[in-house]
Amino acid sequence: MSELAVVLPTYNEADNLGLVVRELQGLGVDLHLLVVDGNSQDGTQQVAREFSDTFGNVTVIGQPGKMGLGSALLVGLKEALATGARYVITMDADCSHDPRDVPRLLEVMRRGTADLVQGSRYIDGGGVRGFALSRRFSSRVANLLYHWCAGAPHESTTNFRAFTRRAASLVVARARGRDFEFMPEAVLLVLAAGLRVEEVPILFTGRVRGNSKLGTKQAVRGIASIFSASLQYRLHLGRFARRPAPGGGLVE
Repeated sequence: MSELAVVLPTYNEADNLGLVVRELQGLGVDLHLLVVDGNSQDGTQQVAREFSDTFGNVTVIGQPGKMGLGSALLVGLKEALATGARYVITMDADCSHDPRDVPRLLEVMRRGTADLVQGSRYIDGGGVRGFALSRRFSSRVANLLYHWCAGAPHESTTNFRAFTRRAASLVVARARGRDFEFMPEAVLLVLAAGLRVEEVPILFTGRVRGNSKLGTKQAVRGIASIFSASLQYRLHLGRFARRPAPGGGLVE
């Protein structure tokens, strides 16, 4: 089994996936890649299968359709745990997250000081480039609201993050979000369980090739979820800290 499993959700990323996979393979890290594809129509799954044949450490998981980013991440986390990997990292496959930052997240995991390490645009050393002003504004506002209202870290809306097995298992069992809202929800679940969260600065690069998976509907749903999530977390109504696992009982 590998030390690290990396989950890459994809939808029409044939032009980008190869760049990301090759860079990850060249890091010198003992890893297993899991590509979770939402029935792309541009040959993304075929590209992923070719990499599976070439490298032998790439698993391709096909979904019947575009079921939402959160849904893909949940499937990927579950399958990553099944590999036996000690740590799990989730990241985008559109080159917005730099694979060269993976060792930095992994270094914090290895120190044993955090259960979730969040890649952050909004702490010293982090930043954004190639991002439309409107997207910068909505992202900054969302993260400030989560930070102020729910005690989340400075960044909680990008899925470039590393999990221990305990944190990943907790999120798989309790998360309900199936789209954009999954990203902050996962962080709140980890915090509500009393686990440790640290941030590592990253430089986020706006998409160069292809179309964004985040549409207006998903963005509105994500912003709207800020208020309900903040209230649930702050008032300790049990919907975060003590959500039952699907099969009954609680995840420890």
